[in-house]
Amino acid sequence: MEKKNQFRTINEGEIKLIIPDNFFIRGPGTRTAGFYNMDQKLNRDFTISFLKTVKPKLALDAFGGTGIRGLRINKEANIKTVITEINKASFNFIKNNRDYNNSDVEIYNQSFQSVLNDYLFDYIDIDPYGSVLPYIDDALFNVRNRGYIGITPTDLTALTGSIRKKTKRRYSAFILNDNYRHESGIRLLIAEVIKRAAAMDKAAIPMLSIWHSHYYRIIFQIFSSANKADELLDKITCVNKHNVISDLYSNINEGPVWSGNLNSTIINSLNIIDNPDKLFIKYLNRIKNNDLSYYFLELPDIARFKKIDTVSIDKTMDIFKKNNINAGRTQFSETGLKINYNIKEAIKYLY
Repeated sequence: MEKKNQFRTINEGEIKLIIPDNFFIRGPGTRTAGFYNMDQKLNRDFTISFLKTVKPKLALDAFGGTGIRGLRINKEANIKTVITEINKASFNFIKNNRDYNNSDVEIYNQSFQSVLNDYLFDYIDIDPYGSVLPYIDDALFNVRNRGYIGITPTDLTALTGSIRKKTKRRYSAFILNDNYRHESGIRLLIAEVIKRAAAMDKAAIPMLSIWHSHYYRIIFQIFSSANKADELLDKITCVNKHNVISDLYSNINEGPVWSGNLNSTIINSLNIIDNPDKLFIKYLNRIKNNDLSYYFLELPDIARFKKIDTVSIDKTMDIFKKNNINAGRTQFSETGLKINYNIKEAIKYLY
């Protein structure tokens, strides 16, 4: 006897949501009708916070699922929003959730590319299952000048070098699958988007970069400017951790990756969501340190190389503070620090 679908109602932000009872709590899950992933709440919280700050006029949630992202954008950021979902069953979920919340979002049972023919958006949100690459060019071509694109890739095995052939095939790059792989992965993806935008004489400037769990979240501002595009391309290069961080790392070139900032200064003045949870606050504090340095100081690696005990995070920060070096926790490692100082030189203060 076939089991009937079971449903539940939950709250996220200011939205009440009807979702399947077998929703995903952690990990990427599998795309099904009414797909909802609790693990991506942090992603959505930062998206809302960012959009409340920059205030675009018209937003597109390109892969609706249950509609939670688009409904929250509309309600919490007070932005006119369009949601598109090609799956008919998921479209019906979105329609029910829109009605349940008395929302005025527009929803379409179409591919996101077809909706782009009818609108020019100020913000386009791309959160597919897997790689964002098949959708980047369409978004870049159809976003308004000075508008924004938010992307959420989950193909981290390719971006982090976990499967080297896939990294080479998708991104024409080489990444070491080491403790730095997630910062490398974000820098690799930023480089790819910048190159694709530059081919259209557009500049894609990273505004916010996050790694959490099984996904990255990067938001770009897009300018119609060949000159700005050329300036960004000059910051795409290979990185050699032996030269940048410490002699303990192999003398191997990785990339090409983005060598510029992962965030814009807007991160310091975000219009924070109402009632942020502890995870949001933790990440907000850590991503503010993203651009203190190019990569970070991984304390256990240094200790193994020196064959001594690892200096604790707190003690290390205290040592740096006494030597007028600004240090902060990084989102990329629980045992790493970003510092506004030459990393190779800073190590000398510790050992």
